[in-house]
Amino acid sequence: MIAQRRTLIALAALAIACGIGALPLILGSDHQTTRGLVAALVLTSAWGFVGTGLYAWYRRPQNRTGPLMTAVGFSWFVFAIASADNAYVFALGSLVSALPFAILIHLLVGFPSGRLQGRAQRFVVISTYLLVTVGQIGWFLFAEPSAEGCDNCPANPIRIGNDAGLGEAINTVQVLVASGLIAGAVAIVFRRWRRSTPDQRRALSPVVFTGSLAFALLFVQLAVNGAQVSERVEQVAFIASIVVFACLPFAFLVGLLRSRIGRDEELRSALSAENEQLNEKLRAKVEELRASRARIVEAGYEERRRVERDLHDGAQQRLMALAMTLRLARGKLDSEPAVSGALLDEAIEELTTATGELRELARGIHPAVLTDRGLAAALGGLAGRSPVPVEVLGTPAERLPAAVESAAYFVVAEALTNVARYAHAEGATVSVARSDGVVEVDVRDDGVGGANPEAGTGLRGLHDRVAALGGELAVSSPAGEGTAVRARIPLAG
Repeated sequence: MIAQRRTLIALAALAIACGIGALPLILGSDHQTTRGLVAALVLTSAWGFVGTGLYAWYRRPQNRTGPLMTAVGFSWFVFAIASADNAYVFALGSLVSALPFAILIHLLVGFPSGRLQGRAQRFVVISTYLLVTVGQIGWFLFAEPSAEGCDNCPANPIRIGNDAGLGEAINTVQVLVASGLIAGAVAIVFRRWRRSTPDQRRALSPVVFTGSLAFALLFVQLAVNGAQVSERVEQVAFIASIVVFACLPFAFLVGLLRSRIGRDEELRSALSAENEQLNEKLRAKVEELRASRARIVEAGYEERRRVERDLHDGAQQRLMALAMTLRLARGKLDSEPAVSGALLDEAIEELTTATGELRELARGIHPAVLTDRGLAAALGGLAGRSPVPVEVLGTPAERLPAAVESAAYFVVAEALTNVARYAHAEGATVSVARSDGVVEVDVRDDGVGGANPEAGTGLRGLHDRVAALGGELAVSSPAGEGTAVRARIPLAG
């Protein structure tokens, strides 16, 4: 930023020096009949464009409009060289005297970004640069300004022929081509103005109308110079050009600042729209979380009722029967030892069955092997008890957070339960992998597919369990192609 500021300050100082140097060159010219007006045109246009251009460059360093405006300003100092009385300096100034108008067309067509877009814009600008360089050289090689109405002009030192008619013909072609290119540039800008949004029109309007007026006056100036009119008419046309060209850089600056304001308003509108979308997503997420929380609470109630029912119908009944059997065995211990022994054997069998049921019940709540030996052993137990052959392809070597291990275990357990019940599969695979802070669980089978995650409560409950940890659950089950259950659970969830 400091280097850029120093560069801009240096360019400003150079512009002041160039203006001071150009002033005596113009005022001391022997062939400029309107020295004061030419000096006013050069200095107001040059300093106006350089000043506003440097300001725009400073405010918006990524935009090319500021450098282009500055270039237009410095090109006016080059234009002033044509006022020199030295033949070679005069020739150099004449060769580059049309350069300001080419850069101005570039600025007008590329406004407000300064970048050319599309073939039409590139064609107009490139053709204009070729016209004011190659075309100007072609004209000046055959022209003799002193014989074409420029009294006291130095003789052309680079003229290669005496055919004045050829020089006039080239000049006529130049004027016609320049007129077409200027009309094309104005048409491009007007078309862009008509197709623009209201905010964009506010930015383009000062440039479009002031620029169009400037080029219209340029046409008038060309017509006046080519016609036999009074000196007063020439001076009026020239003064009008000075006023418009003096205002032109400020029109560009106003348009550039408006374009920034308009773009800021568009950006605010687009952030507003994005915020609304985010709010919609947030509201949908809140509703989903609310529904998920309700399902989790309901699932908790259902699980407690299931445990109560299983205890009442299973282990509790067996333990009550075991108590009755033991009381009978105790009563017959002395009188009928054989009957007492049979009753004790029956009690042992009943106790073994009750213990197994309690173990299965506890495994449904939280398997002890998962806590004691980890996920690999717990998944191995699930695979071993599955009626469908299951291959565990891999599990993390290290222990995972307890909540993550539990969620991964129950994803596999529910998926394998569904495989056994509905898939009619010949085999299934289980894979659990840890990668980039996420645990990925993958269960696949080669069954009939067609599973609907919304049809039952099992997979929906798993979705809620995984979502509670910030994860995602996905089910893919094309008919006839098996089912894949995939879960991604963040370790930091």
